[in-house]
Amino acid sequence: MSGLLSKVAAYTAALNRYDLDAVEQMFAADAIYVSPGLGGEVKGRAAIIAAFRVYFRQHTDQVNTDENVQQIDGHRLQSRWHLKSAKSSRSGRQRMTFTEMGLITRIEVEDDAA
Repeated sequence: MSGLLSKVAAYTAALNRYDLDAVEQMFAADAIYVSPGLGGEVKGRAAIIAAFRVYFRQHTDQVNTDENVQQIDGHRLQSRWHLKSAKSSRSGRQRMTFTEMGLITRIEVEDDAA
């Protein structure tokens, strides 16, 4: 598994454990997270983690899976994702960009059409 693919696996595992301390360490300080699930564009590691805290309080039993993870180039990859909880089920595509040091600098999430 390439370095970026293993980082995505670690990120997904940390999300499923609700381990926001681990997730926080995976983001660059100036990262951007774009997702309908978090209300649009969130800028900065601290704001991203704060948005995750709110989201996780609302979805306490959520399980995230990634499939068809493909590296686009040396710093970017894309995947299909599925989120399931007692309250909801979502799926879509995700693109992630990493710094040279392997920190997440951008995530763009698209939900499948309802």
